[in-house]
Amino acid sequence: MNATFRRFVPVAVTFAAGALAERAVLARAPHALARDLAQPLPVATAWHAYGTLCFGVLAATVAAAALALGGAVLATLHGAAVPGRVGPALVTVAALALASALAWPVAFSSDVYAYAAYGALAGAGSDPYAPVGAGVHGALIDLARYQWGGPFPPCVYGPLFVALARGVVALTAPAGPAAVLRAFRLAAVLAFLGSVALLARALGAVEPRRRTLAVAAYALNPASLWAAAEGHNDALLLAAAAGAFVVTRGGRHRTGAAALGLTALLKAPGALFAAAIALDAALGRRPRRFDVAIAAAGGTLVAAALCLPPLVPALRAVGSHGRYAPQVSVQGLCGPGVAAGIALLCVATGSVRLARRHRDGFAWLAAAALAALPNGYPWYAPWLVPLALAAGGGPLAVGTYVATISATMRYLPDAAGELPQQTARVAAAVATLPLWLGIAVAAARTVRKKAVAPS
Repeated sequence: MNATFRRFVPVAVTFAAGALAERAVLARAPHALARDLAQPLPVATAWHAYGTLCFGVLAATVAAAALALGGAVLATLHGAAVPGRVGPALVTVAALALASALAWPVAFSSDVYAYAAYGALAGAGSDPYAPVGAGVHGALIDLARYQWGGPFPPCVYGPLFVALARGVVALTAPAGPAAVLRAFRLAAVLAFLGSVALLARALGAVEPRRRTLAVAAYALNPASLWAAAEGHNDALLLAAAAGAFVVTRGGRHRTGAAALGLTALLKAPGALFAAAIALDAALGRRPRRFDVAIAAAGGTLVAAALCLPPLVPALRAVGSHGRYAPQVSVQGLCGPGVAAGIALLCVATGSVRLARRHRDGFAWLAAAALAALPNGYPWYAPWLVPLALAAGGGPLAVGTYVATISATMRYLPDAAGELPQQTARVAAAVATLPLWLGIAVAAARTVRKKAVAPS
């Protein structure tokens, strides 16, 4: 058995144990939840004390998986040299973890229902970017309405994702709604596994121990694994970005950078990957840095030209009917104004660090994103983890990485219902503590270095 597999497989075991525990809890569900549990994919939403218990199983599982990952990382750092081919072993561990996560009897996000509804609307010739009228019905549309307790939000994703959603619904709808939801989840799982394999390939020239650590940190982040198993389309974005990264690493820098910009056709954070590759080029050889930046900008502009016409009215509709309610985040803890100030300081610090060719600038940018997010759901982890890893280590990189895992706390108010103000603040403090510690240690190190620098 591969040594890398043996070292990291406990991460998958924790998800399997969590599935068994959650099934035991669900067997004692209150009768009042019978209708929720009869849905094709039960979603813990405002289940009060029982929802808190269900969330507690997930939180314990994620914490155990994080500890297992941390132990394996330390063993890799201080143990014997790892073999050269680690990609297949880590893909296998990730696949086992994802299969275990798929076996959970309950989810904590309804997004996959919205994806199915958008695909159904597009297939019927309706506009998924417009609010859906009360007279519009269909099996998938009505299921999404039930999950949102009324109108569900208009689509805020790119036209490429809408086309994919339409295709998934067209292929699987004859088998029933459960098959449609399962197909979206399997697509996300396969996309995430594909991104792991692509990343391992792209880092093929890196020293084996460093490659193992980078791929394992990406592939086995517990929040990323759970987000993929829930079916979040961030996994599709990751697969596309990883493919573009392979192209870039293969020497076709402009093609890869342009492709990264085009990933925004799936979801807006694709533009962040394009910006990151342009920044990364700025740290490298001078002859190609401007070519890469122009190619990345070109791909992003093309994606924006195709995305903005349908997205602008959808975002207006969301803004006019939605409620700005930051929870379990820096904004939820400190308020939007303070959080915005922290985010701007992190952006400024990261920009200066990158301008001086210090890779830890990427960690400052990841910290800025975490500070700016009003609701730091764990499905944002998949596109923040690469930024933390690009920093190449350091306290802030570790802090932002761990914060993507502790973001699982954001599920608590959804699962339990509205939390008392004091409880919500405690949850926000727990979720953001790794970020605060990372910023504090990184800032202290910077001050100390300046103090000892020769005059």
